[in-house]
Order: sequence, then structure tokens, then C-alpha cells
Amino acid sequence: MDVEPVECGLNARRWTYGPASGERSRQFFLLTDGSGEVEAAGQRFSLSAPALVWIGQADGSRLRMEAGATGFRARVGDPLLVDAVGDGPESAALRHLIDRDFALSLSGYGEAAGVVERCLTGIVRERREPQPGSDLILSALLRIILVSVLRISGGELEHTGAGAQLGLLQRFRQLVEMNFRNHWPVTRYADALGVTTDRLHAICTQGVGKSPKALISERLAGEAVMRLERSSLTIQQLAGSLGFTDPAHFSNFFKSVTGTRPGIHRKAVLEARRNHREPPAPSFAEWP
Repeated sequence: MDVEPVECGLNARRWTYGPASGERSRQFFLLTDGSGEVEAAGQRFSLSAPALVWIGQADGSRLRMEAGATGFRARVGDPLLVDAVGDGPESAALRHLIDRDFALSLSGYGEAAGVVERCLTGIVRERREPQPGSDLILSALLRIILVSVLRISGGELEHTGAGAQLGLLQRFRQLVEMNFRNHWPVTRYADALGVTTDRLHAICTQGVGKSPKALISERLAGEAVMRLERSSLTIQQLAGSLGFTDPAHFSNFFKSVTGTRPGIHRKAVLEARRNHREPPAPSFAEWP
């Protein structure tokens, strides 16, 4: 995660966010003083501090800060977002939030805006002087920012534009967060939601372009990738922690989703770290 304090001085500044290369990332901006303008998803918003701009799609969105404005510009990659979003009951709402392009006024939320600013200041300090446990600190600070934004939005960003269908999709994703380690079949999710499997399939494919089975598999594989990279568990122990009774079944599942065996992926990550390179990032992940 990279965070840069920004001061415009006597001149306005502009940024255009194009498709990210390499690791997928989200970008956001906290305007702490002054004014600006953002163009995203075909809409233009005027900004007046305090305000936050989130670029979830990075598809040509534009940001302008007027002379004298100050703030923080940030970029965060998927691995840290995975940790920050977590797998709690609120995770589905956070996942939907971070995939959006939006501008949010923090006017009237002085305390919450202060929390976000202090978290970003803490991230800058942690990045400049990393210490043991820095990854945990960054994840915790990012989670506070995300939850603060969700609270300020009052949930309105979560529900715009898709009505009942979006609500069902969000409920499905929340159920997945709670039960993916239990290997629920699609029929059980449909029953829990009170819809047919065909209806659930239509909701998922229309909403995110993937089947319910694919979303479940990718969430499970995403968790496996995180644990392979960040824990010392053996493959057998890791498989058991994810609900697999047979390590061979886990290995076959992992390869079917990611294209490689879990042991090979772990070795590649370790080698990349020894050579001070970015670890390989699976290309499958729709989550978060």
C-alpha cells in the first residue's frame, strides 16, 4: 500500500486513473482542505473538503485538485484488501464498496474524517519506517478506513442501482463468507436465500458475470492462497483448516482454480521474496 500526502500550492493538480498493470489495485483520495472535481463512471462530482474519492474500477476516472488544496493520495493492492476486508458479517458490504467509483462528502462527520486522516498518517509513517508486524498494522488501519467510509455512507452506496437483485447478491456473498469453509453446495445457498438455483445463477451471472459455483470456488481458493503465502502450515494442515479431508482433493481443487499446485505456488512466492520481487498473483480472483 502506498500513501502520499499531497499539497497543491499555487497550482491545480490533475490525475487520470487508467487500467492498472500487474497486480490489481484500488486508488483513493482524501481531500482534507480546499476543493476539486472528480469524473468517474460517466458522472462528474464537485468536491469540497473534507471528502473522499474512491476509484474501484480505474477505467479512465479523472481527479482534479484546485490550487491550495491538500489531502492524501493512496493505492492499495488486492492482497492487503483481502486482509482488511476479512470474512466477518460486514465483509460482503465492504467488498461491494471497494469495487465502486464514488465521491463521498465527509462534511458533518468531522470525527470520522479525522479518524480516516489519522489512519492515513499512520500508514505513511509505517511505510517510511517499517517494523516487525507492519503488514498487520497496515491491514488494521485500512480496515478502520473502510468501515468508517461504510458507516458514513449509511449503506447508500451498497444499494444503489440494482434493487432487490443486488440485495440478493449481497446476501449470497455474505453467506459465502460465513460458509465457504463448510463446502456448502449451491443448492444449500439457494435454499437459505429462498430462491431456486436457476434464479441464484441468473443473479450472479448478471451481477458479476460469474456463476455461484465459480464465486464459491474462488473465495475458497483466495483463502488458500493467502494461507499458503502467510502461514507455516503444511499443505495437509492447510487443507484441513479449509474443510478438506483429503490433501489430494485440496491440491486438485487448487490447481483447477489457479492453474498450479499449492506446493508449487508456495515455492514460487518464497523464491520471489528471496529475490526481492513481487510474489506471483493469481489471476482468477474476483474476490474481494
